[in-house]
Amino acid sequence: MTEGSDSPPRLLGIILCERILQDVLRRDAVSCINIYNGISARKFPAEIPLVYAFAQVSGTTGQFNYQFRVEDGLGKLIACSPVATVEPLPNMYMTHKIVSAFSGLTFDSEGMYHIVLEIEGESVGSLPFQVLLVRPEVIA
Repeated sequence: MTEGSDSPPRLLGIILCERILQDVLRRDAVSCINIYNGISARKFPAEIPLVYAFAQVSGTTGQFNYQFRVEDGLGKLIACSPVATVEPLPNMYMTHKIVSAFSGLTFDSEGMYHIVLEIEGESVGSLPFQVLLVRPEVIA
């Protein structure tokens, strides 16, 4: 957080989705389309061509930086978004809506992964993301 700012924002929620729509007239109106809580793959590596990480955090009147990270079950980094800066809001009761995109997100094996949100370099929460191997059914 920059000098003179209040406490860092608190995480209210994280969503992983295929598309995000934002209203042109009401910038606070956001729609998340095709929400993911995991994927099923027939083989590995498995790739999601494009996925968005969306989070809502409590309001703050100070500027802050954030980054999304994708980690495997052991905490190993799989992918990360660029660090982005969020400008202060005019009212501390408003919420920040932050977004990052992952292009070609690749998983090498099945397991539990985590979509982690970091604010000012500190983890503020995560979303579990399950990757499963699905064997094709044998047709008799």
